[in-house]
Amino acid sequence: MVSRAEEQLNPSLPRLRVFPDESALAREGAALFVARIRERVLAQGHASVILAGGGSPRLLYEEAGSLFSEWPRAQLEKVFFVPGDERMVPPDDPQSNSRMIRETLFSGGAFPDSSFERIRGESPSLEEEALRYEHLLLDRFKTTGLHVPSFDWAFLGVGEDGHTASLFPGSDPSDEHRRLVLPVSRKGDRLPRISLGYRLLAHAQQTVFLAPGRKKRDILREILVEMKDCPVQKLLTLSFENGHHPEFWIDREADDPSFSRRMLESPVSPDVRGMR
Repeated sequence: MVSRAEEQLNPSLPRLRVFPDESALAREGAALFVARIRERVLAQGHASVILAGGGSPRLLYEEAGSLFSEWPRAQLEKVFFVPGDERMVPPDDPQSNSRMIRETLFSGGAFPDSSFERIRGESPSLEEEALRYEHLLLDRFKTTGLHVPSFDWAFLGVGEDGHTASLFPGSDPSDEHRRLVLPVSRKGDRLPRISLGYRLLAHAQQTVFLAPGRKKRDILREILVEMKDCPVQKLLTLSFENGHHPEFWIDREADDPSFSRRMLESPVSPDVRGMR
């Protein structure tokens, strides 16, 4: 197991947290996430979060939503959420990431509507919606020119081909031409998508890749051990260059002995009760 001292000597290694199972990852991970977001709210008066779509984060979002419901309204109003990507479907479509997020993290109704800014998947123009959303984020963060908004936290998934958000194999940061939000159309993919780009994701202060389950083990080995050239690897490189230290949160089914040198102890659930 890597000690804290050894970890500091290897700043380019991603951090790996292994939980007993997917339920423990959801429960303990949600507690850790909510506690860290509260720290940001108390320290700087606000917090901003990028949310992964797909199936992996559902349980964690449900747990986090329950914990957030104990916060006072005044603190909830200071947290801002966005999806990492979205399919071009209406917001009530089962394939909509925004729908999944609403049904899990926001199901308790604790957050005001202004806390979540969705990508409009029903928009008739992929390009126009990508531009609209990019301008919205720039306005929200009051950034101009070459400055990139810096979110406090990013939850991202890991696809079995190494994709993350809707950044797929074959994409490259150099293709973005300084765009922060990208229209994504792939041959053979029935639904176009909109994704936050590499540069924007790489500026998040803390990035957590969620990858529980046996089916994630092979791609994790390729990324963490074999250094596979894929979108996750490219994002890791950019994050390290920006001085950040991404983490992978997995369960024992996704774990492999070859990961052991990159392991940190699983976090102990912080006491998130009585956070008023």
